[in-house]
Amino acid sequence: MKIGLVKHFNARPLTFGFEKNSSHELIFDNPSVLKDKLLNKELDIALISSVECIRNRKELNFSDKVGVCAKDKVRSILFFQNPNDLSPKKIYTDIGSKTSVALLQILLFEELGYLVEVIPTLPEKIFEMIQAKTNSHLLFGDNALLYQNYSEYFEIKDLATWWFYKKSLGFVFAFWAYQKELLIDESIFLESLEFGLKHIDEIIEHENRFSKEMLKVYLKDELHYILTKNDRDGFFLFQDLIHKYKI
Repeated sequence: MKIGLVKHFNARPLTFGFEKNSSHELIFDNPSVLKDKLLNKELDIALISSVECIRNRKELNFSDKVGVCAKDKVRSILFFQNPNDLSPKKIYTDIGSKTSVALLQILLFEELGYLVEVIPTLPEKIFEMIQAKTNSHLLFGDNALLYQNYSEYFEIKDLATWWFYKKSLGFVFAFWAYQKELLIDESIFLESLEFGLKHIDEIIEHENRFSKEMLKVYLKDELHYILTKNDRDGFFLFQDLIHKYKI
């Protein structure tokens, strides 16, 4: 099979089993790109943003057994709010994940009463604006981890923490999706995850961009990958609010 794998570190426990299985053709990219490839039938299955599973229900099936989940902290989905921009009209958002953007729009709508414009932007350009202390921004995945301590000027909000504070529910950022005409045995997703969890120390050991101590907390404590009832309830509420606010 042709399988789309997210290139960010937070997905590695989910994808590690597939990475070590030489029988598949693997494509690594951001969830937004993988979704397009899946819809164009360039891939059979892919890990994509949960909001894209909502938006593309007619074309795609998805497994709700495993995913990238957070109870009350995700660390790698961060809103950098400029103190001079407390009622922003536009936000520069990392091009990598549509779910993060939609979640931020929901949270801001409920605070501000209007839908904030989002401007998809390359993370390199966002880094430049953060360093220049201009505008407000959303960073996703590894890009957020790289800038998570840049707090001397911006107020940095973890979107999972913000969502949990408002709703007391977990949040699912990504699911495995696949073409409707394919008969997929969903046990393959659990098997890949089980392999990843058994080798999680190996995954951490081979990542050199971040401290090992932070990565252990991040993968073992802050994120989880098997959906709970709280996660499913959070996803259903997210789905309702997507439709309510026409995001």
